[in-house]
Amino acid sequence: MVCLLHVGAASKPKAKGYERTRGKDKMRAKVRRKALVALGLSLVFALGAPLASCGASKDEESGNAPNATTQPNEEGSDKGPPSNVAQAAAASIDEPSIRENLSHLTGASPAPLASGPTTIAERGSEDGRRAAAQYIKESFEEAGVPARILEFTYGSRRGFNVEGTLEGTEGEKHLWITAHLDSFYNAGANDDASGLVSILSSAKALKQLNPKHTIHLVAYDLEEVGLVGSTLYVGSTVGDIREQQGDRAIIGNIHSDMVGYDEGGEFEAVMGTCGQAGPIDEALLRASESIDSPIQLREDCLGRSDHEHFWEAGLPAAILTDGTKYDGYPWYHEPGDTMDKVNIPYLRSTIQLSAAAAALLAAPQSGS
Repeated sequence: MVCLLHVGAASKPKAKGYERTRGKDKMRAKVRRKALVALGLSLVFALGAPLASCGASKDEESGNAPNATTQPNEEGSDKGPPSNVAQAAAASIDEPSIRENLSHLTGASPAPLASGPTTIAERGSEDGRRAAAQYIKESFEEAGVPARILEFTYGSRRGFNVEGTLEGTEGEKHLWITAHLDSFYNAGANDDASGLVSILSSAKALKQLNPKHTIHLVAYDLEEVGLVGSTLYVGSTVGDIREQQGDRAIIGNIHSDMVGYDEGGEFEAVMGTCGQAGPIDEALLRASESIDSPIQLREDCLGRSDHEHFWEAGLPAAILTDGTKYDGYPWYHEPGDTMDKVNIPYLRSTIQLSAAAAALLAAPQSGS
């Protein structure tokens, strides 16, 4: 998450490698899927049978169980394969892969690059960011997702955006799942290796669904010095698609920034929309219901990250972040932002929510 210079449209930097160039604070109630089923049964038997109790306890609704490491979709785990794309995407998100990617991206263990094992201790220097970009690209490709590194220059700095692209079976529309690659010259476990792990995990999960619409999974570089990488990417790649295919081809953007710290064990998260999310916020809420997510999702107006460039272009976007909303994170832009500060079960749940929403948007099913 950035707190420095914001590179706006009027000061968009020229980049080598690029050819061209409203708030709510209320909680939205989460309706549990099994409560709806029970209610339906009550109506069916209303004429001849006594009504059965169908409500879940408040503690069950909150999802705040201390051992919340299991798949939250109880129906999927007890009754066979997932019944819809949201559940299928969520079921593919596993903790071992999350730990492995987080460890490699924060220097806790060497990243197994094709060029040899490399320790990515920070993602602020050019060498650290280049290594992280290569790791992300190779991870996408290992998952069967074609990827490229988009190098650019900004003043004396060199940047490395990474884009993995899941081509849709119809390819008529485009969805972006994003995070930022760089850190504040630290391990940047929560800010924003957590978001990078989210797009890597989502790539594997969504690949299995053969999505109808094209999904772009993007790691933006130089976010910490003014949202630079996203300025260039939205202005070029997104702009080109919009120019060639029109506004109706743009579904929108789900951006993850700092999604791994669970303050107080409440599994709270914030969805920043500012009234500009289009179909994104509704998809997140539908996904939460469909997978019976333990995440307590609160809506707010929240900027200060790469999703802002979609808003500035008049395109839908929403950001997911943990309940601290950036500045409340105790190790924000500090050396202590290390892997041990990340709650892995919580991170898994936020990734499941994002991936499930992406599935509903890009791989819609009849009646889903």
